[in-house]
Amino acid sequence: MENLSDDLLIEIWSRVPSKTAVRGKSISKRFLALISQLQFIQRSILHHHNLLQHMKEDENQQKEWKFNFISKRKLLISFFPNLNLSTPQNQVSFSFLGRKFDPRLDNITLKKSVLYSRIVGFSNGLFLCKKTTRGRVYHVCNILTKDYIKLPLPPPPLTGHNKRDRVSEGFVCEPYYHIEENTNKVTLNNHRFRIVRFPRFEGTINEILWGITKSEFEMVIYSSETGKWNKKTVSCPNGFTQSAILLPAFAHKGILYFIGETSILMYDPFNNDEKCNIINFPSDTSKNAILFNGHIGVCCGKIRIASFCTIRCYVNVWELENSESEYSWCLLHMTKFPPIFVKDCIVDELLITGGRGEIVDMGTQVRAFHPYDSDVVFLQRAHRIFVGNLKMNKIEGVGYGIHGFQSLQMVSLDFPSWPTPIPSIEV
Repeated sequence: MENLSDDLLIEIWSRVPSKTAVRGKSISKRFLALISQLQFIQRSILHHHNLLQHMKEDENQQKEWKFNFISKRKLLISFFPNLNLSTPQNQVSFSFLGRKFDPRLDNITLKKSVLYSRIVGFSNGLFLCKKTTRGRVYHVCNILTKDYIKLPLPPPPLTGHNKRDRVSEGFVCEPYYHIEENTNKVTLNNHRFRIVRFPRFEGTINEILWGITKSEFEMVIYSSETGKWNKKTVSCPNGFTQSAILLPAFAHKGILYFIGETSILMYDPFNNDEKCNIINFPSDTSKNAILFNGHIGVCCGKIRIASFCTIRCYVNVWELENSESEYSWCLLHMTKFPPIFVKDCIVDELLITGGRGEIVDMGTQVRAFHPYDSDVVFLQRAHRIFVGNLKMNKIEGVGYGIHGFQSLQMVSLDFPSWPTPIPSIEV
């Protein structure tokens, strides 16, 4: 390759998967300089963006997905063409963040003192992780390049050091690049990220179980520009009712979405961090079918809600429509799957005590959407994981994972066309 010109090498290497291209920097000083060039990054982004667009627009092309179990408690589902994270050479993990992220520590155990690491959020190619479920030690990282930063500790919880730190957490990162539709010009952005800690409302046990509603509350926000945590008093004119269960927040187009008892809270930490709004759940379903057996996330660039009725084996999917700041839900799918029996969904090797009596059957749960295929959802009952096609009324068992409500973290990855670098922190 030494005899090839830089232009020809750029043309060749811009077509390989971005993870492989980044690893190619270690081949030689010439490759390091070549792959670091703006021209190369722009060419690679455009090639893989066009590849992805072709896959999205071609109705006859199968929109593949790949499972990557990085531990017994963490499952990443990747969808990007030419990026198979399940192959030995592309296998990923969070162990580069330190010993607390060793996948062996996620093994099933009876010990109540074991504190597992956790994925808090994923946005535009970056992960937010923390060392323990209730801890305050956060890392922002790129799992493809293994770059990361450890963040300063946020302020202690309002309930004091000796009480459990119960907060909802959200992570949102701006895109690293922008592609103009008409000219295909690639521009790199000075991207930023925000982390939001939303403390649980204080109250009695009964009040918490029924849901506490407030129209003003405090959020703690980390800014990548300042490198600091700041407290903000946020108003919500229509009031927001927190759910008794902690469900993961998600990011979409620079906005964070926190899931409540009967609504979704919309919060923009970049442009309007003192006010938020809510979107009520669809009126034609029960909240439990969403909170316990459903899923809220993003599919084909739109926010969707799925609910599942275990008794009738029905899954309903709604899509959020926005018209002049008014929001409404449009029912897209009402699908009946063949029955799923819990006795067929238990794997003895994944039991903690070894007895099937430990299984607390909460029915079938919708766990994730396919980001590019509007007809595909991922589900779980007990240990078994399924992929369902809403259009064809078909469901197929595709794997197994740990049992328990939200115990298995199932993260749907919509990777960008080039690994997002971690923004510079100005301290």
